[in-house]
Amino acid sequence: MVFAGFNWFLIIITAVLGLLSIGVALYLLISYQHPEDKNQAWFPKIAVIFGISLSIWTILLFPIDVANTLACSDSLAYTSCDLALPTTTLWYICYIAAAVMAFFVCPFALYYYEADSDVSIVKRWINALIWVAVTAAILALILGICYGLWGYVEYPVIGLASGLAPFSAISNSSEPLNKCIEVLSGGGSDPVYGGRNCDAINGDLPTYTWKIRLSFLVYVIAVVTTIGWLLFMVFCGAGLVALPLDMIREFLGRPKTCITKSEYMTRAKALGNKAKGIMESAAKLRKEDREVGRGRKWRQNYRLLNQEVLVLEEEEKQLELVYPQSTDPDYAWAVTVIIFYLKLLFGVVGVGLSICWLLQILLYIFVYPPVTPFLNTLFTDLDNAFPLFGTVAFGIFCFYLIACVIKGATKVGLNLVVFTVHPMKVGATLMSSFLFNVALVLLATQAAIQFCAQAFELYANNSAIQKIWGGQIDYVMGLKYLYRLHVFYYSLYACVGLTAIYLIVRGPDRWKRYKVEDAYVV
Repeated sequence: MVFAGFNWFLIIITAVLGLLSIGVALYLLISYQHPEDKNQAWFPKIAVIFGISLSIWTILLFPIDVANTLACSDSLAYTSCDLALPTTTLWYICYIAAAVMAFFVCPFALYYYEADSDVSIVKRWINALIWVAVTAAILALILGICYGLWGYVEYPVIGLASGLAPFSAISNSSEPLNKCIEVLSGGGSDPVYGGRNCDAINGDLPTYTWKIRLSFLVYVIAVVTTIGWLLFMVFCGAGLVALPLDMIREFLGRPKTCITKSEYMTRAKALGNKAKGIMESAAKLRKEDREVGRGRKWRQNYRLLNQEVLVLEEEEKQLELVYPQSTDPDYAWAVTVIIFYLKLLFGVVGVGLSICWLLQILLYIFVYPPVTPFLNTLFTDLDNAFPLFGTVAFGIFCFYLIACVIKGATKVGLNLVVFTVHPMKVGATLMSSFLFNVALVLLATQAAIQFCAQAFELYANNSAIQKIWGGQIDYVMGLKYLYRLHVFYYSLYACVGLTAIYLIVRGPDRWKRYKVEDAYVV
């Protein structure tokens, strides 16, 4: 039996990366969790670890899928290869698991985590199950109706038609073989030639729509990815600008030296007064909640108060940077300086990555035929040099998109106050914020994979994900127009432009607007 395409090294790499992903998830959880959540909230923690790992697995599956395809020998047809991994099945598992995690497991863990601590564990489980069951029933009803009405793929096809004639009549005919057969005459006599109904290249033929039922599994993937795109185009569009720009601005506005103790006390006193004002506002909200209830105005004021708390915490963090209080202040100050220079480095690299992504969309997706394969060529050349190089480069570009999504979610929520912000902070992130961001990343990951499948279709040629998207989901009834007309990509570009204008006109965040001479001794 021929084992061409079967790559044991690829299986080992996949297993190692899978274990490393779990290790990364554990590290993030331990590093970012709030002290109040230590040694408790075990179920939300398990959900967070699995959710982060699943997102990483989904991203890594793309280059593994490509490597799995490239392992096939050029001398064999692709269908004859004994491939190392069942990547089509793995893609289906990742997509469905992400949907279950984002719409059911994370909300359940969030309901359970935020339930009143005085309530028994059993009752907290029951209440969370009721909320999730109601949500599941509503989603299942909507999804079932949509699938029943629009769960089809519509392929554009060209209708070809030809008459019939005995082979002997065709071989003995003096007519060119590239002419079409119109009709038979007299039961097997010489055929009549003419017309172009059988000429798919030069003929003026009608186009028809071939409509067939799509599998429910693929339809769920299409719907989940479309929902992910609604989040991805806004948050990633904002993050592509905000992530590198904020890093560079933080370096440009960095403190040049430490402040004196008297200056520290003055600014700390101002922050204390601001904290008292926030506590008074919180007391008023609690009183209003008891007397009137939680109306729309109350919820708006509550979100505004949350933003003020975040700003206060950031101002405190900025103040501590310029007045180190560790046992070795000089060492702490040296670390601070190094961190700012690293932010400059990452900011410059981020600018390059953002520009590359925007150019890839412009030159390869918007223009037909594409001007240049661009990043497709880069990944292919890196794979030719050493297989791991292309995988690493692709992973960097993909993970950068997810970092932009998280940055964009924080930026949009903090400045526009359109939803409750759940920022990730080292040593101060509650499980509710973890669960929110995990659900967001899982949905955005599905959109990022579709994005990469289209942007890197040459690199991913013959891969399983390319067949799932290019052969089915791009033609789903109703949804196909969003993908074929590049609606999401144009929206992404619009979000990038609006964010750039907004951040340039608005300037730095509130806690970074102090004049240097007011905050530091230069």
